[in-house]
Amino acid sequence: MLYDAMSKRFSCKSCGLFLTRDQLSELRFKLKNNPDNDMRQKQRQQADYLDWWLKDKKDKK
Repeated sequence: MLYDAMSKRFSCKSCGLFLTRDQLSELRFKLKNNPDNDMRQKQRQQADYLDWWLKDKKDKK
């Protein structure tokens, strides 16, 4: 996420999300305390690792 000093907000380059510092803090708290999020995060990490593992050696760098 990038911080825009003029608007005093954070923005995400990939999805376009635009949040104040308080909103970002609240969102992180909700995601951290969500029990379903742990399972999704582990599945995403495993999928990312599998994608990395299946790439050619040239692409891994």
